[in-house]
Amino acid sequence: MSLRRRALLTGAATAAAAGLLSGCGGKDLDDLLAQAAAVPKKPARLTWWVSEIPSRRGSVVADLIIRAFERRHSHIRVSKINALSTSDGNRSAIATQLAGGSPQPDVYLGDTTWPVQFGHSSLALPVETLLPRDFWDAYPAALRSSSSYRGSVYAVPFFTDSTYLYYRKDLLAKHGLRVPRSWEELLRTSRVVQQSGDTQAGFLWQAAVTESLTANVTEFLADAGATVLDEQGRAALSGAAAERAFSLMAEFTARRVTPRTVATYQESDSQAAFVDGRGLFLRNWSYAWVNASNPTASHVSGKIGVVPRPGFEGTGRQGISCAGGWSNFVNPSSQALGAAMEFARFCAGEEVQRLLAREAGVIPAMTSVLGGREARASGDPTVLRAADLRLVSRPVQTPYYPQVSKALYTPANAVVRGDLSPAAGVRAAREGLRTALEGNAL
Repeated sequence: MSLRRRALLTGAATAAAAGLLSGCGGKDLDDLLAQAAAVPKKPARLTWWVSEIPSRRGSVVADLIIRAFERRHSHIRVSKINALSTSDGNRSAIATQLAGGSPQPDVYLGDTTWPVQFGHSSLALPVETLLPRDFWDAYPAALRSSSSYRGSVYAVPFFTDSTYLYYRKDLLAKHGLRVPRSWEELLRTSRVVQQSGDTQAGFLWQAAVTESLTANVTEFLADAGATVLDEQGRAALSGAAAERAFSLMAEFTARRVTPRTVATYQESDSQAAFVDGRGLFLRNWSYAWVNASNPTASHVSGKIGVVPRPGFEGTGRQGISCAGGWSNFVNPSSQALGAAMEFARFCAGEEVQRLLAREAGVIPAMTSVLGGREARASGDPTVLRAADLRLVSRPVQTPYYPQVSKALYTPANAVVRGDLSPAAGVRAAREGLRTALEGNAL
């Protein structure tokens, strides 16, 4: 169920799609919003559920943000609750905790795929009335779209994330090859360098039966001009464009450009292989630049370049990236709603956004910061080129997203392993999507 003004919450409504429970202890939404709108003037404490934020210079970024907030609000103290390291694990853990009406954490950091699920299940406070009218002018349109559900906003921007193609510039130079401009060229280039013995793998990516593969599939489909859901949220996966995307995933492993173990790879696995020097190309999120460039941890530091992802030949679609990142959500059961909302707004504001550009290996959510002094000083090409990307959203416009995601990644993984043909994979995914959208999938 969703929160409604002047409607009492039951505290035990089941959201079958997301497997979550809603509950705010029977509190009225208007009262909650009034509390959240009032920044406390007396001493207050709040807790922030936050996962480790990649650091550019070794600092604990969350601690820097907390200290900056407490300098502005000396009477409010913020304590961290260390979140889990994966999006799926975090979602399950925080949903279970909030479903029981726990007042903590007051603010929690969540994936940009969460707002619809958490809003539908009343596990996040709707915050659009608590933000200035022109608030969203400072952020990408795709971020507002992914933060909304049925006209309400359930997340406050923190940082975004985008995907890129990383490459070994030393190996391309050695063989007189350019950075591929299409997937077809990447296949050819990979085989040339692999056959020379200079690299084990041509292209490293993520094809495990997890959310990681959903993001990859979404991008490949967008490269080919296919979509997962239509504007009404119905299954739209079909046709030659979808099969072209699934065929590419099959071809990577069939031609041994990608190792068969890619079917078990998540982001950290593919990154580890690349920084160990075992791959020519890598598709990964922006944080991989910081990790691969670290001379104390990477065997390829100083030897890599990064560009937007290529596309298919003849389509004119290049530079597509899944819209990713993390936002702050406010717990409706918080006993410190005013402080919690003020903290969420602070993290979205210019001071923290500039801090992220300076200290963190992530992309600030505020568009103007991307071209600012801190971003330029970082020298991070993933930040400097973020505005050039064409962002696409995963099929998150449904409270059944976990089931929709599974309906995509399960047959796609089978296609990568060679257990399903591309055409059969598309058919299986379409049928799985229909079942998921009806609320009948596990």
